[in-house]
Amino acid sequence: MGASSGAFVLLAALVYSHAVIAADCRIEKAIYREAETGVELVFAAASGENTPLSHGFSTEIGKLKLSGHVMYDPEIERPVGMLMNNCPEGDVTGATIAACTVWKGIVYGIDETNGHVDLLPPEGADAPDALLLPGFGPAVLSSAVGKAMESAPWDVFEFKECTP
Repeated sequence: MGASSGAFVLLAALVYSHAVIAADCRIEKAIYREAETGVELVFAAASGENTPLSHGFSTEIGKLKLSGHVMYDPEIERPVGMLMNNCPEGDVTGATIAACTVWKGIVYGIDETNGHVDLLPPEGADAPDALLLPGFGPAVLSSAVGKAMESAPWDVFEFKECTP
């Protein structure tokens, strides 16, 4: 076995062990990390009963603490994520929410073992190996939050760990 085939076996073992770790974690306890900037998405159970939210998450960019959530949109039959910066609490108008929204888009889960991309699973399901948030990096960089960054995060977040 040559050096390149040995490296392939090692890489395959690392990807497999990474997938096993993610599969042992529920999505609402998962932490994902973007490789270039180190930005992390920390998932948590959606708060409250009878809420339209399917997931909650948070992140820190620079010294800013941002909150986000995912809601299933029945019109497009997709989970739509939103990352917000200092949005007011309570019942607010669309214009107010738009002004404090940093990113909005569909959230996809990636199975790195077979390369399968699917919609973000519901709460209670196994955490995907990675998440794809299309347009996340450019949206963050072009927002007020982007002033706290030297470069934009990429749109892919790898599973890092599971919270207790």
